[in-house]
Amino acid sequence: MRINNVGINVKDLEGAKKFFEDYFHAVEHAYYEEDNGFKEYILRLDEGAKLEIMTKPEIIDREKHNNDAGLVHICIKVADREELDRIIAKIHADGYEVQYEPATVGGKEIRAVTFEDIILEVCC
Repeated sequence: MRINNVGINVKDLEGAKKFFEDYFHAVEHAYYEEDNGFKEYILRLDEGAKLEIMTKPEIIDREKHNNDAGLVHICIKVADREELDRIIAKIHADGYEVQYEPATVGGKEIRAVTFEDIILEVCC
């Protein structure tokens, strides 16, 4: 078994799509739109996992806290340290809040708060 996709509600659907395309080379797999204002992209990552990013007029973006119940973070694994370093540099350049960086010895991940307070880990 494996996880097929992770669904994320967002206020800015196009911004979220661009984020995952720019950082992780996500590719649009499908787009759906309904008469009630619901819209979604299904984005495919290179090894088959998918992100389902969705929006609708009723979506509320509230501040999230580390002690809230529910999904804590999403971790995306990249090919190597070179790709991880590229993403870390971009996260800093784009001004996202970084919660922790890889350790200088043996560390292989970063945790950052990205668009709409989604906590994202990137590892290699």
